[in-house]
Amino acid sequence: MAEQIEDGGSSGRKATVSTFNRLNVSAKTQPRIFYASRDEGLAFNAATDSPGIVAGQYCWYLKNTSTTRNLFIQHIEFHSVEAVKWIVWEVIGTAAGTAVLPSNMNLGSGIPAEALCYGNATVTGLTTVKVIGNHRTQALGEGEMDWTDSLILTPGKAIAVEYDTGTTGQCEIDCFFHFEDINAG
Repeated sequence: MAEQIEDGGSSGRKATVSTFNRLNVSAKTQPRIFYASRDEGLAFNAATDSPGIVAGQYCWYLKNTSTTRNLFIQHIEFHSVEAVKWIVWEVIGTAAGTAVLPSNMNLGSGIPAEALCYGNATVTGLTTVKVIGNHRTQALGEGEMDWTDSLILTPGKAIAVEYDTGTTGQCEIDCFFHFEDINAG
């Protein structure tokens, strides 16, 4: 009698074999943000355009407001008219500024981000905790910090981007992130 293999997810489904008697398996080989978008509708981009930012000001802020999910940052893109040094900070405090509505990357989802985001102007009311990363861009340049989902904002945690040094100018920030249930594998 042949043994049967459960799928391992308690679904009651059985594993199958091909006509060559090989076990049929699949793997998730795309970045996690792809599956969060496709399967759950929980991938987002928060984009800002901040004209006239001055050195030493915060130009972007993101806080995880979910109580049941962690927020995973895939990467942050930096674009600027001037040469800039950027600092990404973990921050606390009550942020104030111009609200930014993160866009769901799955246009059929309609699920809003459980996040508070500010940009498009100076963000105030923050106290820095620690530096998460530094980055430089050339005038009329762009760059990115790719965390490959390793920067995780647990519920209540927040980060901000500081336009640390550079001539007053225009900048844009794009942050791609997704959510996963706490303790999800």
